[in-house]
Amino acid sequence: MNLKIIITAPARLEIAEAVKYREAQRPSAGINFWIEFKILAKRLKNFPELYPRFGKRGIRKASMHKYPHAVYDRMAGEELRVLGVVHGAMNLESVKARFA
Repeated sequence: MNLKIIITAPARLEIAEAVKYREAQRPSAGINFWIEFKILAKRLKNFPELYPRFGKRGIRKASMHKYPHAVYDRMAGEELRVLGVVHGAMNLESVKARFA
């Protein structure tokens, strides 16, 4: 299966915010976050059903290894849509309302 990765506008904003925050904490930390995200995105592309479902709308949750963030995605035909990149400290009810 040759899926095309689509990063939605909300996910792009969350990635940019995480990179900016990390970069302000330590030089190169932002780029390391971006690299970690790209590695996970490649894994999602190659194994789209590897991670568990989150809720009932076909959304899956993939945790990042080095950062306390999770990537929420959903397959739509030949596309894998990244819907959000959320910090683990985010209110669980807000996450459920958005993705479950």
